[in-house]
Amino acid sequence: MSKSKPKDPCKPAACKIQTCLREHNYDEVKCYDVIEDMRQCCLKWHKVSLCCSGIQLDLPGALPPREIRSLRIGPNTLIRVFLIYYGEVQDSLSDVQYTDVDYRVVTDGANHVLALGSPFKRHTYRYTPFLAYLVLPNLLVHPSFGKFMFSLFDILIGVLIKWILLNCYRSNKISIETKLLKLETLNNRNKYLIKRKNEILNSNNEALPPKYIRMAELSAYCWLYNPLTMIIATRGNGDCVSCSLVLLSIYFLLKNEQTNVQYFIAGLFLGLAIHFRLYPIGFCLAFYLATQNRTLEKWHDIVHSIMKPNSKQIALVLGTVVALGTTTAIFYWLYGYQFLYESMLYHLVRKDTRHNFSLYFYLQYLSSTLNVTILEKVLTFLPQLILILMLTVRYGQHRQTLAFGLFAIAFVMVTYNPVVTSQYFVWFLSLLPLCVKNFRNIGIRKAVFIPVMWFISQGGWLLPAYLLEFKGWNTFEFIWIQSIVFFFSNVLILQMLISNYDIAYNYKID
Repeated sequence: MSKSKPKDPCKPAACKIQTCLREHNYDEVKCYDVIEDMRQCCLKWHKVSLCCSGIQLDLPGALPPREIRSLRIGPNTLIRVFLIYYGEVQDSLSDVQYTDVDYRVVTDGANHVLALGSPFKRHTYRYTPFLAYLVLPNLLVHPSFGKFMFSLFDILIGVLIKWILLNCYRSNKISIETKLLKLETLNNRNKYLIKRKNEILNSNNEALPPKYIRMAELSAYCWLYNPLTMIIATRGNGDCVSCSLVLLSIYFLLKNEQTNVQYFIAGLFLGLAIHFRLYPIGFCLAFYLATQNRTLEKWHDIVHSIMKPNSKQIALVLGTVVALGTTTAIFYWLYGYQFLYESMLYHLVRKDTRHNFSLYFYLQYLSSTLNVTILEKVLTFLPQLILILMLTVRYGQHRQTLAFGLFAIAFVMVTYNPVVTSQYFVWFLSLLPLCVKNFRNIGIRKAVFIPVMWFISQGGWLLPAYLLEFKGWNTFEFIWIQSIVFFFSNVLILQMLISNYDIAYNYKID
């Protein structure tokens, strides 16, 4: 009885290539996904598969430029343009203005700068003077120029999200394959395996399976098509500038090369982000610990690591100090102590007694005529400081978990802050897409429940806030109650995300 001939394991993949090429007029770019699937199959079965003859295994095809570098940003760009022009119409017809009041404040500050004065002559201007310089075209070109510029930064965030995820996937892929090949070459001196191992060790441009590219794109679209972030940017809020600087610092920090120069550049962007907004200060320790080469489990080891930095940590700190120190020194020289107080120190003692999402809102309202005591400030900031420290130690020590650690830190900072407004939400929403890949086990119910609960708790707050702001009703107590509901909703959401976070989905060998 004759034995049946074994099936070629890579024949189905080869057939798919032929079918795809015929359907797309033999355009290999459009069939890249199936060609890469064939190469991956041959990497595993090249010794037994006849279909793998002629397939280049040692030189993986580079991703086409449009696959790795571009996103379909046309539709969401048009949406943002529409919202900007819609805002102009609403502003002219309705008492409820679409344009953010802060946009008008920054534009007035730019008007003072144009007259060779200080932007801080404009009452309530409490931002970096850099922002006033950026919107000078509002006065010279068009009043909505700043909105278009902020929308470009908003789109840049989406592009950076994809770049960071592709880089992280590639880094994890190289790390896993290197470990596997090292194990194989211990007992197998096959020339191909040795060559492949050396290639991986010396390459930072490994091609990724298509599903990971698609996941990076979907994560970017979570930001690009988020209605809340689109509205915040097109209303003229500049927080997307600081968010894009934070993401640039993450991109350089997590690059595969891991040179001192890239850590210095990461520090430069982190320092600029802190200059624009103070909240990235909470990320500094996580950035610092992520540059080490080992896991620290005990507190005295962490302290020892901080006190005795390596060259990468020194480069990171130096870049941060140079950027933050230079910008602060320049504007202090131009505008004096007023710049230092209004753009930085004021935010440490700020009160919003009218209305804001914070749990501490009603306390601030009732004590608006009293001076803030040191004890009050300590008790206000202590809970979030403790949580930030715990999250940093738990997630900030590893490059693979850094993104989620930064998201959790930003979420805590916003939730526990004495003043919380809608634009603060972009601080953590810009980091959330970096973690979406790690929530695959969260389930449909939780995935729907979390955003629905978050938006409903906001909506419950917005109604009494609207009645107070535009109708003059005394709804302070109702706003306070809704602030409590919003606070505990955020606490529950963070608990659910932490419990469902799975590092295993950074990259898996199929």
